[in-house]
Amino acid sequence: MLSSFLEATLAIALVGLVAVGGRFLDGKGVAAAVAVGYCVYIMGGRSYFLALLVFFVVAGFTTRYRYREKYGEAGRGIRTWSNVLANGLAAALIPLLGYLSFTSSSATLAMYLGAVSSVFSDTMSTEVGLLSKSQPRMITTLRPASPGTPGAVSLLGLAAGFFTGFILAAAVLLYGVFFELSLPTHIILLVSVLAGFSGSIFDSVFGGLFQSRYRCEVCGRAVEVKRHCGGQTVYVSGSKLVNNEVVNLLTSLYGAFVAFVVWVYMG
Repeated sequence: MLSSFLEATLAIALVGLVAVGGRFLDGKGVAAAVAVGYCVYIMGGRSYFLALLVFFVVAGFTTRYRYREKYGEAGRGIRTWSNVLANGLAAALIPLLGYLSFTSSSATLAMYLGAVSSVFSDTMSTEVGLLSKSQPRMITTLRPASPGTPGAVSLLGLAAGFFTGFILAAAVLLYGVFFELSLPTHIILLVSVLAGFSGSIFDSVFGGLFQSRYRCEVCGRAVEVKRHCGGQTVYVSGSKLVNNEVVNLLTSLYGAFVAFVVWVYMG
């Protein structure tokens, strides 16, 4: 356990330096990421941490790519503690609960990959979809919508969400070339792609139906946040209790559930 703790400390410290230096996370975001990272690394192991690391790095750079063009304001897409927990809480709890309940290691890894893949695919679908030149449509009604509206999707964004699962699966399977994994290749691939893509769809549908929507009075954009362009936004519709973080957390839980079903019937 001591060697695992020291190894985890070294790995998390290196990632933390990158996060701070590259301004991927703010101060509280770093603290939340450290807590999630330790739980994942100690209770899950290297393969678990690798999956989370791939999500963090790829999604982080994709968020920052052409940020001003996508969001209409200067910034780098710095994540906060609430965003870290919304995307990583389920990923942290699954290996912990699996360890405490003596759940099959293969079931735990499947649910973990499902949770990570769902929020990874959703993030990539959003970030890439915002660069689409075609007008997005609401997934619930197929009516045209403004970019950034909760529930709005584009073909480019949907494609990004689908192929993201292959990125995660490739990273885990590459690890499996050198170290033993508790899941066979077809389950890893199926869980990563199916839970990931359907998770991004779930996020869009649930967000389109319930998530709070706002509009920036400065730039006129549809946004998911209460502040934009340095000022307060105007509430438009949706439940004020359901913000982007709530939807992301539910999406990760949905992904874990889909992965468990896949493991039961295909494992």
